[in-house]
Amino acid sequence: MIIAPVFDKNSKKALYIQLYEYIKSEITSGLLKPDSKLPSIREASSSLNLSKTTIENAYSQLVAEGYIENSPKRGYYVCDLSEYYFEINSKPQKSILSHSNETEYINDGVDKDSFDSSSWKRLYNKVISDEYTDIYSSGSIQGEKVLREEIANFVNTMRGGHTSPQQIIVGAGVQYLLGILIGIIKENYNTVAIEKPGFNKAEYIFEDYMFNIEHIAVTDNGFPVNELLKSNARLIYISPSHQYPLGTIMPVNKRMELLEWAYKNDGLIIEDDYDAMIRYGGMPIPCLQGMDKNDCVVYLGSFSKMLLPSLRISFMVLPKKLLTKYSLIKTRHTQSTSKIDQIVLANFMKDGYMLKHLRKIKRVYKKKSMLLTGSLKSKYKENLEIINSDSGLHIVCEAKTIKIESQIAKDAKKSCILLNIISHKKNRLVFSLNYSGISANDIHDFTVKLGKVLFK
Repeated sequence: MIIAPVFDKNSKKALYIQLYEYIKSEITSGLLKPDSKLPSIREASSSLNLSKTTIENAYSQLVAEGYIENSPKRGYYVCDLSEYYFEINSKPQKSILSHSNETEYINDGVDKDSFDSSSWKRLYNKVISDEYTDIYSSGSIQGEKVLREEIANFVNTMRGGHTSPQQIIVGAGVQYLLGILIGIIKENYNTVAIEKPGFNKAEYIFEDYMFNIEHIAVTDNGFPVNELLKSNARLIYISPSHQYPLGTIMPVNKRMELLEWAYKNDGLIIEDDYDAMIRYGGMPIPCLQGMDKNDCVVYLGSFSKMLLPSLRISFMVLPKKLLTKYSLIKTRHTQSTSKIDQIVLANFMKDGYMLKHLRKIKRVYKKKSMLLTGSLKSKYKENLEIINSDSGLHIVCEAKTIKIESQIAKDAKKSCILLNIISHKKNRLVFSLNYSGISANDIHDFTVKLGKVLFK
């Protein structure tokens, strides 16, 4: 039997892999029949002008996978795979890696000039060279103690919370932390109330764990606590200090109503405080957790918007009554966030860089928000209204447009613009729009591109 592959000398694939793939293809296509004898290693080496090692490596891989067998003193033979069906696809396969479905949005992320990378590098180098860091161990499942201490201090002093390091769990993202929380509470809760519109990625986690979802529609007057009272839920996921995505703030009377509901119904409130520190008019709104006197609030926070989304460090503050249950399931999990990054962040906070950073980003994003809203008002006048822009890293707008919603969504993705459509009724489109990743110098061009998505 003659083997006549064509080798690509410039390919990154080793020659033995090319030979292995060629013979495998010949077998699965039926061109090499069962019990056909392959040339010996010496014969193949001579005819193909390849080393014996290359031939042997290719044959060994085929033997290991069961395509051929090595019969002592007889040679290599094709195995009988005729009872199995190999689908032959003559069409060239598209590379999964080179045709990714993920879109890099031009307005997502954070401002490239907002982060003090030089200080972070200096702290990073200090941490990895410090013998007490012990970078050779995986670290704490709950999160490094030094970081949990800094987070507790941050929540208490900057967010008006009331917590201790023992109540804090560190993890890579809110979704991961929700998975831990559900493991703690699933025996007592199976229905969750979620704001509509709200944070879809949190809702997906509850869906994955087979929770019943009850949507509570957020109105122009904010969150209707009375609708929650009518529901079957004793668990709610909510963002009271800066509702996502509408940007409304829950007033103190409704906060008290919500806390009373949780207390009287043995309920639990999951407070998502995703970007409440970034507020341009007045002081940041204190968190709900600090008002809780009955241990009913789970607090979620993240450094993705405050610092870098690529850092992937979030945290959860558990009520004290859940700590015992957490201790029982704690060892089921592994820490999902880098130990080194946790310690660097702890030093970043401890040494005052965080406060300096927060002051800087408020200036940066306030200026950017004003530039964007001004540009939108100037260019689109009566066709676009800014509904909310005084905090966070997104604005809420209403546009008058005759375009259908599906086409707007399609054009937005095609233009790499992250656009969250909230509602579309009678040619009026309400949407939220991130602006954190747009360079201040590109806001005019972005405004023009957005107009094409909304109106053309």
